[in-house]
Amino acid sequence: MQSVVLLAIDDDPVQLAIIETAARSLEYPPIDVYTAETVAEAIIAIEQYRPDMVVCDFLLPDGSGSQVLDSVRSRNPFVPVIIITAYESVRDAVDLIRAGARDYLTKPLSASEIQRKIAVNLRWHQEETDYSAIIADDDALGTVVESLSTGMRDAIRTAVRAAPSEASVLIRGESGTGKELVARLIHDKSNRSGGPFVPVHLAALPESLIESELFGHRKGAFTGAQDDRIGLFENAQGGTLFIDEIGEIPPAVQVKLLRVLQFREIKRIGDNEPKHIDVRVLAATNRNLQDAMRTREFREDLFYRINVVEVNLPPLRDRREDIPRLVETKVREIAVRNGRSIPAVSPRAVSLLLAYDYPGNVRELENILERAVVLSHHVRITEEDLPVFVSAVPATHPKLSEPAEGATLDEQLHALEQKLIISALEATRGNQSRAASMLGITERRLRSRLERLHIENPFSPPAESSPSRASETREFDR
Repeated sequence: MQSVVLLAIDDDPVQLAIIETAARSLEYPPIDVYTAETVAEAIIAIEQYRPDMVVCDFLLPDGSGSQVLDSVRSRNPFVPVIIITAYESVRDAVDLIRAGARDYLTKPLSASEIQRKIAVNLRWHQEETDYSAIIADDDALGTVVESLSTGMRDAIRTAVRAAPSEASVLIRGESGTGKELVARLIHDKSNRSGGPFVPVHLAALPESLIESELFGHRKGAFTGAQDDRIGLFENAQGGTLFIDEIGEIPPAVQVKLLRVLQFREIKRIGDNEPKHIDVRVLAATNRNLQDAMRTREFREDLFYRINVVEVNLPPLRDRREDIPRLVETKVREIAVRNGRSIPAVSPRAVSLLLAYDYPGNVRELENILERAVVLSHHVRITEEDLPVFVSAVPATHPKLSEPAEGATLDEQLHALEQKLIISALEATRGNQSRAASMLGITERRLRSRLERLHIENPFSPPAESSPSRASETREFDR
């Protein structure tokens, strides 16, 4: 069994010994512990040992844990960093968590708590490493799989685990959430990837043609059947048939589909001889099929045949943390496709896009951005380039107000600077490092302006009193 490499960084030899003893006492997996006492030593050790996990004191003789965090993340963002901090400095640790650290420990250190944090974060490390391997060669699926959302990542992991099997998969999600892309991902990761992937969207077909489209027909089987026709099941032979909006399938065709799933045989309309098929069925729906079963619109036995594995795709409004990355990716794709230079997106525009609810999900976001890219006359997309139903959504900080009429130039600049900083913080969900990058300034300079302008990070915990251990945990969980 391959051992895990842990790097412990602290200038206190007693604390280093506690960490090392606690880590080595874990029976599974075996852990090799290396130590460093300064930032300089830590950076060398990170390069030399390539640790799977780092436990680092917040304050070091030649710097702080933030420098160690930057060094780790520049090499591998999937390595969890746990910050050690004094109880009264928990807010510093929380700031580092927003910058990319995974967890924190408070002094005095407890061996059992160290072991618990190591176990939890090693599990996260393994999941993230597995997830990065899933998406490594799936550029075409990036808008779905490159997600920060726990719900979307869980859905993708389920899909990929089910992919090598022959199990039928039901993909649930609202229109525009990427159901077909996930179906393609399952096909590409399956043993059938060398065969065809055949999609059919039942909602786009007249009910009278669905049976013929799926199973084919013989010449003369019905009025208008002038030739033999191969159905989609036969077209998908050796591969995957993806049936989108399966809740729209007529009751008479449901019976035939059930037989296909049970016996792997089809009959063309007008044919008496069954034909064996080797096809995996993936299905998708935006309907509640349980409700359809109660009203007898959808057969219960068919539901359990197609729902061996269920993948639930969250709507975009439930994974807003993905919106900034989606905006960046989609704007680039749209600009290239339309032969335009790639525009930046203003913090205010991103803030408005974050606030909108997207009933059409990712597809609607893409339409909004395409309109903005095509119609914008500027080097960046601003609030004015967004449709009214997006720009009308309130996305301002409640403590901000417009400068009074007749305000001095300094007062107007002060208000504008406040707006830009708050918009950047809202667009990055309070991540000061990313907000500073968006504004084109250093993080140190951003912190200085937050203090000077008396701006409170809208995603920071309340500062009225020292947090309890329970509230610290809740803050990290967010």
